[in-house]
Amino acid sequence: MAFDSSRLPAAYQEEGPAVTVLGSDHLVTFDYAEPSPVMLFAQRWWRRTKLVLKIGVVVAAVAAYPVLTIASNKIDDGPVEIAGQNWTMPEVGVAINKIARELEGAGWAGDRANWHPQARLTAMPAWQVATTDALSDHTRMLSELTVKGGEVDSDLKAATRLLRGVPGEDMRPRLTAAAEALNRYDSRAGRGLAVTPGKVEKLKAEANLFADWAKDDRVDLAVQVNQDVVEFPASKADIESFYGAKARAHVAQQMLAAARMTEPRLARLPAVSTAFDKAELAWGRAAEMKPLIVSNQSGDGPFMANHLASIGFFLVEAEDASRELAAALNELPEGALENVAALETRLASTAP
Repeated sequence: MAFDSSRLPAAYQEEGPAVTVLGSDHLVTFDYAEPSPVMLFAQRWWRRTKLVLKIGVVVAAVAAYPVLTIASNKIDDGPVEIAGQNWTMPEVGVAINKIARELEGAGWAGDRANWHPQARLTAMPAWQVATTDALSDHTRMLSELTVKGGEVDSDLKAATRLLRGVPGEDMRPRLTAAAEALNRYDSRAGRGLAVTPGKVEKLKAEANLFADWAKDDRVDLAVQVNQDVVEFPASKADIESFYGAKARAHVAQQMLAAARMTEPRLARLPAVSTAFDKAELAWGRAAEMKPLIVSNQSGDGPFMANHLASIGFFLVEAEDASRELAAALNELPEGALENVAALETRLASTAP
C-alpha cells in the first residue's frame, strides 16, 4: 500500500524537521589534552624492549646449538676407581666401569639423532669407538689365555664381539650386553667355574698388547703429521687419530694400575718394578694430554703446537717401556711371585 503523506504533521510537510545549529561558542576546547610525557616514554620503551626481545630470541636460537655442541663434548679420562669392589679379575672391573661411564655419563655419541649436538662432534666419538675397540682387544686376549679343551670361554667370546661396533647399529644395547657377559665371566671365575690366567702370564700378554697399540698409533699419527697439506689447526682425521691414541693409552694406563693394585708382590721384584713404573708413567703421559683445541701445525711457531707429534713421542716411550716390562716378566723364574709371598710370610713370622 502506498505511503500516505497526509498523515504527517503539517509543520513537518511545510518546513521539515527542526535543526538546531550550534555556534562555536558552544564547543568545548581540548587544547590542554596533550599526551603525557611519561606515557610517551613508556610506549617508546616498550617498543624498544619488544624489538630487543625479538632480536635476543633470534640470536639465542642461532647461538644455542654451537654452545650445546661444545658443552656436550665430555671426555672422561679420569681414573677408573675399582678399589673396594669385589672383582675376581680387576681388568674385568675396569672394562665394566669404563663401559658404564661412557653410557651413563655423556651418553654414546654415535647413537644420537642427526639433530642432536653430539652428532656434530669429532673428538668424543673417536674417543668412545677407540675405547670399546681397545676393550675388545683386551677381552680377546683374556679369552686366548683362558682356552679350556680347545674352547674359548663363551662369555669372553661374546663380549669381544659385542664391544666391536657395527656401522648403523646402536651401541647401547651391545655394550650393555657386553658388560653383562663380562660380569657373568667374573662371577663364574670367582666360583671356580671359569678358567683364569696366571698373573704373570696375563701381565706379560697385556704388556705386549699395549706395545702393539703404541706401535700402530705411532704409524697412524706419523701419517697425519707428514701430510703435504695440513688443515688449520687440524683436520677431522687429525682429531680422530689423536683421540683414538689417547683412548687406548687411557685403557692401558688403567689396566696397568689395576694390575699393580691387585698384585703388590710385583714391587718386591726390582727389575719388574722398575719396568712397571716406566710403563705406567709413559702411558699416563699420553693418556693425560688435554689440549683445548687439537693442533697439527709445524710446532715451531710461537702459538700453535703439534699435539699429534707430542702424543706420538709419549707413545714411543710407552712402547719401549711395555716391551721392557714384557721382557722382565719373561725372565722371571717360575713361581717367583709365590717365592716372594713365602719370603714375606717368613719375615712376618720372625718379626718381633
